[in-house]
Amino acid sequence: MREDGVIHGIPFTGRTRVSFLIGSPIAQVLAPGRLTGLLRRAGRDAILVPLEVLPERLAATVAALKAAPNVAAILVTLPHKTPVAALCDRLSPAARFLDAVNACRRAPDGTWEGDNFDGAGMAAAILGAGGRIEGAQVHMVGAGAAATSIAVALLDRGAAGLSFNDILPEAEARLLAILSPAYGPRVSVARAQAAADADIIVNASHCGLHAGDPLPVPVDCLREGQLVADVITDPLDTPLLEAARARGCATVSGGDMLDGQLRLLASFAEGEEI
Repeated sequence: MREDGVIHGIPFTGRTRVSFLIGSPIAQVLAPGRLTGLLRRAGRDAILVPLEVLPERLAATVAALKAAPNVAAILVTLPHKTPVAALCDRLSPAARFLDAVNACRRAPDGTWEGDNFDGAGMAAAILGAGGRIEGAQVHMVGAGAAATSIAVALLDRGAAGLSFNDILPEAEARLLAILSPAYGPRVSVARAQAAADADIIVNASHCGLHAGDPLPVPVDCLREGQLVADVITDPLDTPLLEAARARGCATVSGGDMLDGQLRLLASFAEGEEI
């Protein structure tokens, strides 16, 4: 930003439409810079600002943001995707099925509507990296909100089967209960070693966010011909992705997943296609 407050050729003033990205932690996110750049290059007087919100302050913070007339949208990252869904006035069919949002916006009538683009972003990134989803066997680590969205997107795009594991048995049971009615035997809970038989491996867990975290799947499960994806954005080049490339796998980073949904998020926040 220049000293006169100009960002990408557009003044940043009191008329600027502001959106917030909320989560805890927040230091790892890439969306504020990337989404603001996209909006400004499209000629929009809009900006996305990161805001760390602790779980115990979530409801009060969201209420305050919704009450501010110049707040256009609220983007959501961990661990708030499911709680924020309950704070929306209405949800898209996808968000209702997932019981999770990664974006909500102010509608023209002043109400707030939520949607979820995580799965679409990951699917676009996988296809962009040359991966094939239709007919693929997928193993996913994680069973939270992002994992649920990714699972639905890959299954809806024709994945032959999706197995998953999580460190919390109750999370595994919850995800299986969500997916099984719609996808039946294509979905199963399995140990991380099931990744050895997968065409696509997705880390949709927090594993890799902190230095010293173990790999989400055993390194000997990785082989040439697989595609390995990771939702982590800091670091972008996670130990899992480094290990995968060393074994000849194609890779997709959390940044690629963000780029895959960036235009969808911008269009949603602005209420028209960007």
